[in-house]
Amino acid sequence: METEPLLQKVEDTPESGVKKSQIKNLLFGNMILFILTLGASMYSPVMSQYLYKRVTEDVFSNHTVAGKGPMNHTCYLNTSNPDYILQEKAQQIAAAKQMQFTIMKSSLAIITNIMLGSYSDSIGRKLLFAAPLTGHCLRFGFTAVIIYWKLDINWFFISEGIDGLTGGYYAMLLASYAYAADNTPATGARTMGIAFVEFFQNIGSAASSTAAGFFIQDVNFFYPTLTATLIVLVDIILVVTLLPERRGVKRAKNSWITPLEGCRRVFGFYVLEGSKRKRICFILAILIFVFTALPGVGASNIDTLFKLNLPFCWTPEKIGYYSTISSVAQQVIGVPLTRLLQCCCIDEVIGVIGSLAIGAADSLQSIASTDWMMYGLASIKTPAATLFPIVRSILSRLAPANKQGSLFASIAVVETMCSLVGTPIFSSIYQDTVVVWRGMVFIFLGGTHVVSAIVLGIYIFVSKPIRQNGDVPQASRDRDVQQVQPGVPHVQHVVTVHKGTQTDITGDPTMHEHARSVAGQEVAEITQASIHVHVQSAYGKEDGH
Repeated sequence: METEPLLQKVEDTPESGVKKSQIKNLLFGNMILFILTLGASMYSPVMSQYLYKRVTEDVFSNHTVAGKGPMNHTCYLNTSNPDYILQEKAQQIAAAKQMQFTIMKSSLAIITNIMLGSYSDSIGRKLLFAAPLTGHCLRFGFTAVIIYWKLDINWFFISEGIDGLTGGYYAMLLASYAYAADNTPATGARTMGIAFVEFFQNIGSAASSTAAGFFIQDVNFFYPTLTATLIVLVDIILVVTLLPERRGVKRAKNSWITPLEGCRRVFGFYVLEGSKRKRICFILAILIFVFTALPGVGASNIDTLFKLNLPFCWTPEKIGYYSTISSVAQQVIGVPLTRLLQCCCIDEVIGVIGSLAIGAADSLQSIASTDWMMYGLASIKTPAATLFPIVRSILSRLAPANKQGSLFASIAVVETMCSLVGTPIFSSIYQDTVVVWRGMVFIFLGGTHVVSAIVLGIYIFVSKPIRQNGDVPQASRDRDVQQVQPGVPHVQHVVTVHKGTQTDITGDPTMHEHARSVAGQEVAEITQASIHVHVQSAYGKEDGH
């Protein structure tokens, strides 16, 4: 007979807090994303502006193209000028070409992200970081070759396809957010942990955007692309050699799964697992994400075209200035504002405020005509600085600790699909309305964010019992089946889960039971007719009944 409890208490910081080792992991994971963002933010304006330049050269092939600099075109203001008509045509062709690249890349990335996310919970996070980084490095390098030898722009289908096959930037976000969830408890600390992922992402973008603008203006497009390639290569080396793997989470004995099983792992949250209310909450939460991501990832290239042309006619360096200032302002003001609001509001209410703010800003951009109006709109978007982290955190808190990779894989797949669907929708609106009302597309973007706020309001009401239940600091029991089946022993037990420990527990099949940590994070489901406990921690493994 055992005299020692199977789960020993570990005296340390509270479960609701974050260990020093976890803080180091969070900082290192954020540094990896920061470095990649430096390269990606240098590459992104190169891609969109170089494509527009090549299309403009083709459209104006029989005309004298005025202007100096890498863009090599004049921003025609006189609508009666024949060259103005050609300029509008160039915008339409560039938007259509960008849409084709995005559709191909996103289609490939959907399948890749399903499998990457499913396997990550079995084989660890390092591969999850390395795969998209490798794809980015190859994509940037191949683009540098296209630019250097001035190959046909259809060669970009190869570079974009490589990126899609390795998951794209969405796979990198999958890795970063899953890694943040691994190292934070399911409380407000997770929201801030995920918010800091986006903070480092935006700071990296801000740091690189201005440099990219000057780089393009001074040395054209090749050297910025080559620099971005070398930056990502350094990032790959850091991940392979130094990235710490997560500890204390049990991995499956058999890491091989079929594509069908991968889909079940990734999307089971929404249709197969948990109580009916919890599944409804999952569906509402992912709808919130859809309506938040559609305008965010589906219209980024349109925003660049909007600034390059009438009435702004911004140069690459001016676009870089704007991106830097708006990104820094939103993070420096928005993240502390979120932390302040958490003192009096739940995360969901903060999300409603952010959705309405960015919806208003996008709608007003449709009538923006001066530089100061654009900078004013950036300030209106400040409360939305942590909107994406809040929505991701809502979803993360609904999922158990040992399924965070699959959960963020589902988010990455949905975000990829938003790009796949949103890009052609908003590009088509822009192409059809650019001559009549250039900013009309931003009305649709703003309306999408308002829909997100409405769905978030519904979620607040529906999820209230789950949010209250999540605060219980011990093993909790959700009785989905009230009657005890004949011949099945009724098992009553309480499980205390200390930090650094992952448990697998089985119990009475007539009860739907969940083991919870003192932070309210679900770590195991109890579904069988006996109690079996498997403990895995930094101190070793132990099994018992």
